[in-house]
Amino acid sequence: MKPNIQTLAFITGLFGAILCGCAPSLSELQLQEKQGLVWMFPGVEGGPIALTRARRALRDAGVQSRIRTHDYGRPFGLLANLMAYEGNRLAAANIATQIVEYRVKHASVPIDLVGYSGGGGMAIMVAEALPEDVRLNNVILCQPAISPTYDLSDALRRIEGKLVNLHAPNDWFMLGWGTSMFGTMDRQYVEAAGKDGFALPLNLDDPNLAEHFEQHRWTPDMILKGHCGMHTGILTYGWNREAVAPWLVPGVGVAADPAE
Repeated sequence: MKPNIQTLAFITGLFGAILCGCAPSLSELQLQEKQGLVWMFPGVEGGPIALTRARRALRDAGVQSRIRTHDYGRPFGLLANLMAYEGNRLAAANIATQIVEYRVKHASVPIDLVGYSGGGGMAIMVAEALPEDVRLNNVILCQPAISPTYDLSDALRRIEGKLVNLHAPNDWFMLGWGTSMFGTMDRQYVEAAGKDGFALPLNLDDPNLAEHFEQHRWTPDMILKGHCGMHTGILTYGWNREAVAPWLVPGVGVAADPAE
């Protein structure tokens, strides 16, 4: 019997985890599932290996939930993953179905999404694909490759905590020139929201949804955490531990940037 796409993605992810030396045992997975679920979405290069340091940072910071990583699973990656809008929507719907199944088994634990670059667009698509009665805890966008005027209404309706946009004005190459030339995940040829942030006020059908939104810009002190202000800083251990992990540990948060 020919394996389906989900089976191949699972095998690929498991193989990557083994290579990284981070494959948990079955009993560890069961324990983690009872704590919550964090679904991570890498950039359009795809695969779990790109997020090795990020995952380790989350664990070391105290994240107890099960961590799953999306794999685009397309040949040639990069631009193919960036431009495959309908395929990304289908993948998001599939992941949303799996989240619904998880919520049936675990009614009250947190479910968080974390998207890096193009993965930020995927995280938004997954949130939008969920039924409105399946609520997410937080959705963290790490320099997302999505247009700054994107309507976040449907995503925000499914979030109990915050949708957080972490952006870096110095990301001029990938999220400035790159998305202007090749497009964002929502197929707009503009500088992405991961560079200068989402345009304020947000493009929302209900202004009250804005209370579930925050964005924080890169600041020079983040250099000491491994993020030098460009695109690849979002993959570093120190930055993920300090800037991303607090949103995923119950009872911990990050103060809002008054300038945003």
